Amino acid sequence: MPAGDDPGRSPLPSDLARLLHDVRGPLNSLTFELEFVLKHAVAGNAVAEDRLRAAQAQLNRLTEMLSAAFAIVALEAEDAASVNLGAIVDAAGRDVGAVIDVDAGPWPSVVGDARLLTLALSQVLRNALEATPAGGRPPRVSAIVAGAETLLRVRDWGPGLRTTDPRLAIKLMHSTKPGHRGLGLPTVERIARLHGGSVRFESPGAGAVVTLVLPTPK
Repeated sequence: MPAGDDPGRSPLPSDLARLLHDVRGPLNSLTFELEFVLKHAVAGNAVAEDRLRAAQAQLNRLTEMLSAAFAIVALEAEDAASVNLGAIVDAAGRDVGAVIDVDAGPWPSVVGDARLLTLALSQVLRNALEATPAGGRPPRVSAIVAGAETLLRVRDWGPGLRTTDPRLAIKLMHSTKPGHRGLGLPTVERIARLHGGSVRFESPGAGAVVTLVLPTPK
């Protein structure tokens, strides 16, 4: 994955690009109109100026969110095949370029897109590495088959999670980390959904566990 947590790797499909262009049109016009009002209609009214600047900031944020959301929605599973999760872990480990603790296996296989699964695991690993204090125990990656679910887990021993509720933990462009746009976990969730799975969060005392839940092949 590129620097930070940006899921964008290729241009949007033409249909999504056209839709994004069409949506941006009225947003740009609205921003222009607000700038005009700010300069001419509320000059000298400090309260009104502050409220208009806040509205402009929200419009700019909305424009950026739309681009990010379209990039995430554009992710599609293209090459569904039997994929050994050990190979995904190896690829993600090379991607993040840091020391991780990898379970000895054996590793189960799932049906999915190896590129997207590597992308998702790389992001989860990056989050775990960033949560790991200097000199601390490296994140551990493991996988088990639990009936109809295959669980790919990343465990860290960092400060833990503020919440384990995915509805609160996964928010577009909501991040407290400097240099992050808040796109990583929405990207991971999108990839999990494309594979018929989900993302789970646990706080096992010290640290956190993030699990990519995937269907067990029948």
